[in-house]
Amino acid sequence: MRAEGEPHCVRRSLSGASDGECSGIRGQTMSFRTRLQAFVESRQKIQIWYGMGCHNTVTGRVLSVDHDHIDVEAYTHESDGQIHVRRILVPLHLILHIDITSAETEEVDEDLLVNVERKKEKSPASQVPVIDLPDAPRGYAVRILSQLNASYSNRFSRMCHGPGGMYFAVDGSVWFVDGAGQLTEYARIRGNSTISGLSFDRKGILYVATIQGTIYRIDPNKSGRVLAQLDGSMTGGGTFLADVVVGMRDEVYVSNFPSNTGGIFKIDRLGEYEVLVGGPGHGTQGLLLDQDGFLWCFEHATASVVKRTLDGREMARAAVGEPESFNFADGYDGNLSMDSLGRMYVTAGRAGQVVRVTREGKADTFLSGLVNPTGIAFSPDGTLFVLEAGRSRVLRIAALDKADRTASATALS
Repeated sequence: MRAEGEPHCVRRSLSGASDGECSGIRGQTMSFRTRLQAFVESRQKIQIWYGMGCHNTVTGRVLSVDHDHIDVEAYTHESDGQIHVRRILVPLHLILHIDITSAETEEVDEDLLVNVERKKEKSPASQVPVIDLPDAPRGYAVRILSQLNASYSNRFSRMCHGPGGMYFAVDGSVWFVDGAGQLTEYARIRGNSTISGLSFDRKGILYVATIQGTIYRIDPNKSGRVLAQLDGSMTGGGTFLADVVVGMRDEVYVSNFPSNTGGIFKIDRLGEYEVLVGGPGHGTQGLLLDQDGFLWCFEHATASVVKRTLDGREMARAAVGEPESFNFADGYDGNLSMDSLGRMYVTAGRAGQVVRVTREGKADTFLSGLVNPTGIAFSPDGTLFVLEAGRSRVLRIAALDKADRTASATALS
């Protein structure tokens, strides 16, 4: 008979093999803590059974281990659609057993986005050598900020600027990369969701769109909820949400791209939504809101950047290239960003380019020689960042000429 509160065996070891030894914590303190610390380093998801008299369970990742407790980041998905992320301190002496399933063991590999060949001690961005791109713009330095795991090539989607640095998505996770190229997983959407768009509002709230039609609202404390579930058939096609942006009044704009048929949704703060633009020829990929209150979108059928009012009326358009230059089946393409001089930058994935459009509507090639660029964003100091999915890396493009540097994104005329 096992006394109540006595630790049970750890059912599986870190390698997934069966652990036949069943020892108490007091007798095997270092061994037990060493295993827990390994969970911290590997970010392994585990299920912990703990308690005295009654048994509790928590599933999550171990953040740290001290003398008396382990700190666990736990995720729960409530029936009302809300996602809750919370921190739980579990006393070591109350742990009964730990479960690791084979599926969760495989999931660890998906968390390790940093290339294993890359050193743990990252060099500052200023020490990363300048790379050579064909026809690189004169007066700009192009550097690799962060090298990602090549196993995820072409699964990296949008990029946006947020608190402290750049954020990008891969599958169902949002990752943060700081100025030194260090990577941290910021948030994860449970289930089989695939993130296609992300955007922060002025309060640091993250809005996430999935291709399946769900819009999540995640606050800085990582507590989230479902804002809306969109039906793409309302825009005349299927559901493939492609991008999301947030307005000054907390309204949310979402593009839909199930081929060339699609459009743009508008969602209010209560989750009620309407169709601004829809129908054949309106398949929309990237979105951008400028500081003058105009909504810009990339329309695949015409390979054009279109300027619209917030009620959907077209104001102007500029041809960026040929539709064949963009990944037809990839809603991540046609990502938009704007500099403080009013110039628009557009990713052309199939052509391997970033195209720049002037205020007068003239388009030229800004970067070429890329492999499927899917994300693009400016930082507040005017540095441009490009997520090059095909080579699994984040590029940092800084203007060397002070006259060409940007301070913040402002409106095009």
